[in-house]
Amino acid sequence: MHNRETSVADRYWHDTFHDSTSLLAKGVGEEGAPDEPPKFKAYRGLARHRLPQWTPMRLGGVGAAFGPAVDGSPAPAGLTDEVLGALLYYGYGFSRVDVGAVGGWPYHRLVPSARCFYPTELYVWLPERDGIPGGVYHYDQLHHALVELRCGVDPDLPVAALDSALGSVEAVLLLTSHYWKTAFRYRHYAYRLCSQEAGMVAGNLLLVARSLGLSGHLHYQFLDDVLDRLLGVEQGQERTVAVVPVYRDTSDAPAGPRRDGRRTTSAELLDGLAEIRPRFIDVAKDLTLASSVYELDRHSVLDTTAEFASPCGDGNGATNGAVSVPAGSTRLDLANGSDRPVDLSTALRERHSGGTLFRPVRRTMPADDLARIVRYALAPYPSDLGPGPYSACYLVVQDVAGTPPGVYRCGPDGTLWRIPNTPPDPINELAMALGPPVTDYRNVNVVAYVVGDRSWATSRLGNRGYRILNQDAGLVAQRICVLSGAAGLAARPANGYAVGAIQSMLGIDDPGLLPMFQIAIGYRATTAQYEMPIVF
Repeated sequence: MHNRETSVADRYWHDTFHDSTSLLAKGVGEEGAPDEPPKFKAYRGLARHRLPQWTPMRLGGVGAAFGPAVDGSPAPAGLTDEVLGALLYYGYGFSRVDVGAVGGWPYHRLVPSARCFYPTELYVWLPERDGIPGGVYHYDQLHHALVELRCGVDPDLPVAALDSALGSVEAVLLLTSHYWKTAFRYRHYAYRLCSQEAGMVAGNLLLVARSLGLSGHLHYQFLDDVLDRLLGVEQGQERTVAVVPVYRDTSDAPAGPRRDGRRTTSAELLDGLAEIRPRFIDVAKDLTLASSVYELDRHSVLDTTAEFASPCGDGNGATNGAVSVPAGSTRLDLANGSDRPVDLSTALRERHSGGTLFRPVRRTMPADDLARIVRYALAPYPSDLGPGPYSACYLVVQDVAGTPPGVYRCGPDGTLWRIPNTPPDPINELAMALGPPVTDYRNVNVVAYVVGDRSWATSRLGNRGYRILNQDAGLVAQRICVLSGAAGLAARPANGYAVGAIQSMLGIDDPGLLPMFQIAIGYRATTAQYEMPIVF
């Protein structure tokens, strides 16, 4: 089936957003069972290049990660080994081990993951450089090292597969989803979780790159089979899902995604690309138990650059209905205070999902902290589809100084619009509707919802629109999590909500505008658990 024949995605949109209970009722796996994959991907018998076994403790203020370089800031040094190590570690590194009386998931990275399964894998293509040969590598988070997969890659190959004039690119970061790492537990539902996480990782890499004086450019479209073979991933099991070329500064990045108007097919590039089969530690698995995941993945593949959608819109959801403000909304201008003097490295380490059970302490949130979330959550980012994000953001406010409780939509200019005719106590209604939750909603300060336009994604991007819109929502969600961490708050991403009830609570009348992500924000209570940082 072709990517534009969208019956597979239409069914999966329905099942994962409107009937997820029935979907999960088809079966779920058990953590600790023999088919649970290892927490880290470990290759066997391959050359390993250690990255500098230290990383900088400071990256620069959080606000600088969301915009262009400031006049007078030092010129970027380019992708030295030290900068590469910092980019990979802070972008998707192994950051913490939890031990103690409180149960949960012990191994953490600098980006959230459903039950810490981390299906996203990070690979790097590097041009020839001193110390590390040019080629394709896997980032080994456990040892902060690069595992050599393929040397001597022709630079024209990623250029053709992305249909992009990469110019003076410093590196190309490639994200894959190893679906079974989540599907062994969540079965048919896993594709949604994997897509969201890939967007969170891609968004985090963009933030870290900017803080290091580099510029990332996110690509959602590429010739899948070509990049999969380049990386040597298992066909039909692990898939390239996002690509982030990294440049020395914004002037080096291409103005547009097209090379020269030529069209290329996967078959042309695969013909001259030898297969590699690197061995890694894995488990036996029955992919039929999550057949919906692999079915949608197969039907989202692009085989020719002629299928790539052209750039559109100007970001902040302006390409779809999610950006419109309901009639009768009232504008609230938050105090636009100066940024907290919090370093991005600190915010990333402080980012927390609240623990296995999120029981926040009731404390009023300063309006300035909410203002920073509103200001940066929808900041533009560069992509091959034109400036994102393509999602909107709604906030259910309960306890923020100087901000009346209620439902608001975030404006791209840092304003809030209070939605009329919504419940006077939406948090209480949310707590009642969800039943006994893993989060105590009565004590959270804010619940954020990232909303996307399913109709736009399907008509514009075909089956692949499911993956892309969930990734875009994940990117926005990661920003909210990092900004919450900078303010000393935990942010708990979740999907456990009834879509129709949330649409009604947010005042959304269009059934195609879906709440893609829920993030509960509040102050953590003290626990008996020791959280041991892992710092290279």
